[in-house]
Amino acid sequence: MANKNKSSLMVYLLLCVVGVMVLPLLSSCGKENGVSSSNNNARFIIANLSPDVQPIKLYTRFTPQSSAVYSYPSISSYSLINVADTPLQIRNVQSATNLNPTNLLTLNRSLVRGVPFTLFIMGLKVDSSLTYVLTADTTSEPANGRGKIRFVNGIFNIPSGLNLTLNDTAAFKQIPFKGTTKFVEVTAGSYNINIVASNNPTQAIRTLTNFTILDGKSYTIFSYGRSSSTSDTASYGINTILNTLPVNTTY
Repeated sequence: MANKNKSSLMVYLLLCVVGVMVLPLLSSCGKENGVSSSNNNARFIIANLSPDVQPIKLYTRFTPQSSAVYSYPSISSYSLINVADTPLQIRNVQSATNLNPTNLLTLNRSLVRGVPFTLFIMGLKVDSSLTYVLTADTTSEPANGRGKIRFVNGIFNIPSGLNLTLNDTAAFKQIPFKGTTKFVEVTAGSYNINIVASNNPTQAIRTLTNFTILDGKSYTIFSYGRSSSTSDTASYGINTILNTLPVNTTY
């Protein structure tokens, strides 16, 4: 009986030793093959440029990503989002208890961890032109004394497209609805930024005055609105997003 107990004790001790040796290996393997939630994030901005969808929220299927609500023509700040949360959807704000918010748009692109993105909602729900543009907000650092800009056209009812000028010098030409340019370098300084119809380049649709492009910074300039409305909040507009994040930004 004593020998049997001794044998059982030896087996138990052996299993303990094996467990101590194997568990760190399994843990190490998990770290190498998986990505912890703290490393699986992107940065994300939502810009609601659609005049008629009313306030919207970001969902993963039926689950809200946060309590944040995005109204026209608001822009959020960069926030963290887990790239594994798919599919991302834009839904209207729930108007009644136990009523599922309507899914307006589903993103067919995946986010990439460690990358900042902007989601532009544009077009109209009423005529089924509602759509989106998803941009990756990364570019190389501009040369000393220069900044970078790009242009996203969110105006849907100017068929000729838009030109964008800096102090009356064309930076981008004939950019169609949903068009997104590449980043280009410009001299850092203060500018009057104009958007004009490509077929009527002498008449500014909207002007952003005395906008300062800082040395070493990158910006997205975007247009939005419609001309058929008499409301100031739904007329043509122009705004900017600073895409250069602080050097200590984490994901």
